[in-house]
This record gives sequence, C-alpha cells and structure tokens, in this order.
Amino acid sequence: MRYISTNGKTPGTTLAHAAEACVAPDGGLYIPERIPELPRAFFNNLGDMTMRDIAYVVCSSFMDGEFPATTVKEIVDSAFATEAPLAGVGFDTHVLELFHGPTLTFKDYGSRFFGALLSRVPAPGRRRVVLVSTVGNSGASTAYGFGGEKGVEVFVLYPTGVLGRMARRQFTAAAPNVHALEVIGTIDDCKALVAASVADEGLSELSLTCANSLNIARVLPQVVFAFHAYARMLGAGVRNAGRAVYSIPCGNLGNLVAALIARRMGLPMGAIVGVSNANDALRRNLAEAAGPDERPVATYAPSMDLLRPSGLPRLTALCGGADGVEREITVAAPVSDRDIAAAILRLRTDYGYTIDPHGASAYVGAMRAQAPAGVPRVVFATAHPAKNLDIMTAITGAPVELPVQLTRFMSGGRHPLVMPATMAALRRALLANPRK
Repeated sequence: MRYISTNGKTPGTTLAHAAEACVAPDGGLYIPERIPELPRAFFNNLGDMTMRDIAYVVCSSFMDGEFPATTVKEIVDSAFATEAPLAGVGFDTHVLELFHGPTLTFKDYGSRFFGALLSRVPAPGRRRVVLVSTVGNSGASTAYGFGGEKGVEVFVLYPTGVLGRMARRQFTAAAPNVHALEVIGTIDDCKALVAASVADEGLSELSLTCANSLNIARVLPQVVFAFHAYARMLGAGVRNAGRAVYSIPCGNLGNLVAALIARRMGLPMGAIVGVSNANDALRRNLAEAAGPDERPVATYAPSMDLLRPSGLPRLTALCGGADGVEREITVAAPVSDRDIAAAILRLRTDYGYTIDPHGASAYVGAMRAQAPAGVPRVVFATAHPAKNLDIMTAITGAPVELPVQLTRFMSGGRHPLVMPATMAALRRALLANPRK
C-alpha cells in the first residue's frame, strides 16, 4: 500500500514515512493510493468478531507488505485494548461509546496506534518531537500515548481561555517529556502553527511530526469504528443493520473521512451524516463561506469550535471535490447549544442515559436525518460526559461521576509556557528543550 498527497504532486510513499512526515512535500495530506476492498468471508464472520479482531483485518489492509504480521498485531493490540459498547437509547437508535480508553475519548485509539507505529520508525541522530494542537482531548490522548517514552518529546499547543483546570492537567501533569504551550489565540491559530512547523526548514534538525488528525496514522484506526458498530448490530440481531444511518460529530473531520473509507471498503451502510455545532464549519467550508479573519464562537461542544477543519482536503480528495462531498455525505444543519442541551436532558429523562455534548450533537443530527421506518441510527459518542464537566453540570444541574481515569488529575500539573501565536515563538520553544 502506498500513500499519496491530496494535492497530487508528490510521489507515493510508505505509511511509516507518511506518518513521520505528516504533511506531504507539496503541502497536501496523505491518503491511501487506493481503498482496499475486504473479502466476503470477513463480512460473513463479522458479527462474532471483537473490536480488536476487526481492527487487525482493517488495519492490515492499509499496512500490507510494509510490516510483518506480528508487528501489525502488536500495534493493533496496543491501540485497541478497550472495547466500544453499543448502547440502545430507544427504538432503532444506538450510541457507539468510543470513550472507554485511558483518557476517555475516541482519540485514544488513534493516538495509541500512532505511538506504537512511530516507535517502530527509527530517527537516528535527531531529536524526535511530536506536536499536537488541542482543546483538550487530542492533548490528553497524545500525552498518554507518548508520555515517558524515551527519546520523544511532546509539545501540546492549546488556546488561552478555553480549557478548564482538569483538561489542562491531563497533559500538564503528564510525564516530564510532555511540554504544555499556551497560545495567545484560537484553536485555528494552534493548528496553523503545528501545520507550519512540519514544513519549517528552521526546524530541520528535529525529527518532527504531528499527532493531530492531519496525520494519516491517526485517521486509519478510526475506520474500524463503523465496522465495529455494524458488527455489534449484527451480533445483537438488529434488523436492517446494513442500511444504518451513521451520525458523526464533526471537528476536524477524521471520523467522517474514516466512515467514508469504511463504505468504500465494502461496509454496508446507509447515510453518513456530518454534524457541526453553531460554527457550521463543514457546510461553510464546502461553500467557501468562512472568512480568513473570522473567529469561531464558543459553544457547548468545544471540540467542534473551529472554522477550518484540517481534514477537509482528505474529504474533498476522496469525493472528487465539494460537490462530491455533498453527494456522498449528508451535511446536517448546524446544531445549537439549545439543541444540545435539549438532547442531553431528553436522553437522561427518557432513557436514563447520559451523553456528552458532542455525542448529543450527533444525536440531534441522527434524529433529523431522513431515514425509512425500521432503519437503525448509530450515534458516535466521542467523549465521556465527565470530559466536559462544567458544561454538563450547567445543563443538567446534577454532578457527573468522575471515572478513575480523571481522578488522578485532580491535583498537580506544571505551569505552561505562554507564547504568542507566531512561528518564531514556537521555534524558540521547540529548540530550547534539549533531549532529557
């Protein structure tokens, strides 16, 4: 399997090189040169397979010929150490709980996959530096995935005034090789700095990569999610599982791209619904309506508070342009904070189920989706409700029990380096931290 640039001006390369480089030399993002179709025998047995079994088959098809089967299994076993239950919430509606990993978000799967893969790619004679921009979840999962790893330094960039104390502590209280950089700006500023640093010749002495969904190694494991949801429906005897509607909250579009790839690999599925919050980032970027100086508004779904989704080049490349995206993806109307709060309260009242604000956005999109009677809906719940503790408490007026994964961050944490949103400042921060 070879990986090519979305800009089409770079020769194909290996997954290892694409993961290490993150961004192609022509400025594009890496995508598979072809989407492999899975054999019929795989689908015949899918209902009896665990998430880890499914992940091995799916991920192997993207690593074909590059790594020995034993290495692929080690990487997959590391990444998919936790299952993702499918919870029923009413007739024909199912919530895929992707938040049972060590930092309670779907990003744990991709971060651990990327970390296990990168550990098998040598960087002789250079400091290995991993950058990640975050409004909470990517920073935490990357800090966990790489924290304490010898020969690797992690720099977490996050915008001023967005994260609560517990969210910050998930990486400021991590291992000594994890450095927190508080950027005076927005998450889009943080993302732009990370993207620019990968191509910065002033940082050529570093073996520098990015752990955000810019990186193809973060996105490929997410292809497993839709297969896993389908398998769990088969195993539970859900009718019309092959026609299910998949409703996905959209930040940087990694899960949306992954679901589209799953369909291309042969997964039987109905509509794929992309759901944005009040910032309406997906629809506005497809229409080229987001102004260059515009700033996102803060909402109840902070991981979706952006205007420039970094995964858009992948989505448009796979679909042959913006018109193709709208033919293959149902772009939902934006979900307001009122919609999010109403969905959270309805699920608690009617079904005794607590969902986080991002999952609630997807639930609203699923309920609005046009689907025939008897067709199941699958809602991607991408984070544990406790990850947005203040927002959940404000909406419900009730406490959310803290899982053990969060209680260890109740105290401690090092002070971040506060810096302006400039490459000069980031360059100084990266070069000032020698290998420990």
